[in-house]
Amino acid sequence: MGQQTMIAEKLAYFFDAADLGNVFEDWPEEIGLVLCLDDAGTCEMLLHHHDEGRAVLRKAGALLDRGPGEFAVVPPVEGYPTRRVMFSDEQKLLALVADEDDLAEMAADYLINYHFEQDRKARERREKEAARAAAPKSPAPSSEPFFWRPRLHLSEVRAKRQPRPKAPDIPQGYVPAEAISEVECFFAEGELRLGRRGVRLSLAPELVDIKTCTRLVQEVGFRDDLSRFVLPRRAVEGWQPGEPLVIDIPQERFPAGLRARFSGAARVAEVTITAQGVFVAPGAVIPEPEPAASEAELKAPVRRRRFLTPVRVAVVLLTGIGLTAGTVINAVASPDRPAATASLVAFDVSAD
Repeated sequence: MGQQTMIAEKLAYFFDAADLGNVFEDWPEEIGLVLCLDDAGTCEMLLHHHDEGRAVLRKAGALLDRGPGEFAVVPPVEGYPTRRVMFSDEQKLLALVADEDDLAEMAADYLINYHFEQDRKARERREKEAARAAAPKSPAPSSEPFFWRPRLHLSEVRAKRQPRPKAPDIPQGYVPAEAISEVECFFAEGELRLGRRGVRLSLAPELVDIKTCTRLVQEVGFRDDLSRFVLPRRAVEGWQPGEPLVIDIPQERFPAGLRARFSGAARVAEVTITAQGVFVAPGAVIPEPEPAASEAELKAPVRRRRFLTPVRVAVVLLTGIGLTAGTVINAVASPDRPAATASLVAFDVSAD
């Protein structure tokens, strides 16, 4: 009875890539998903690579706070209890997964980070093997006895005390120029903004598209005045200046004040990359682009005021003079019709 109660409390339900491919169109073929459930209604989602093997069970046990064999697993796994799940319950669990709109994007990021970590481990193994191969081998033991004979007198090995170099007059945290003359250093401009994935640092943001590499970085450090922060050097491993790159940092890693600062508009990021890390200094707010005019505004007729051009003014004046002269002549010839002629002149001028 105790084991059956335990099974009901904790359950790890595994979905493979084929199941998830029916829900998400762009689900990676190498990534699976585990739902970690308990009777309190808590559900944790755990992404994993199919090459991780039983290590996924250790991660699921950590989420469920249970040791190996102390929680149920579906489909069955040797060494773990299991339980029967009805088809209707499976559909409910699948619907719960389908509600997570950004789950496929997170799976793609997990695949990128997994391959990056595997490449890093393989590179470290190769470097260690090369170092062992290059290490000088100890000579084979000789059967003849070895006698050490000193070649220097005590007075000869006493070195004169060298004067201690004077410390440069620069503050702590800065390095003298002669010490960094050959240090690797890159500069880049980026963009900082707070989104649903946390604080996002984009290098060459104008070139970022759906094919751009996205990396999730958990480690972040801050200067004492919080004016800049630093990421591990491996966050830009393989990146070349001028190429686009997206780095996401969980927002809970940042103090509340910085989260509030990044929650508004995007900011310029001045990035310095050295062997010690990736140093980021947030800068000014990036202004939002002007909204484009709507189609109705573009099609609306433009009302144009009519202005008298110099030619038109000259024509009007000449016409006025001619009409006035005609009025005078008519007035002389027919004194009994001046009013009618005057009204005709007024009508012609206003019509023009």
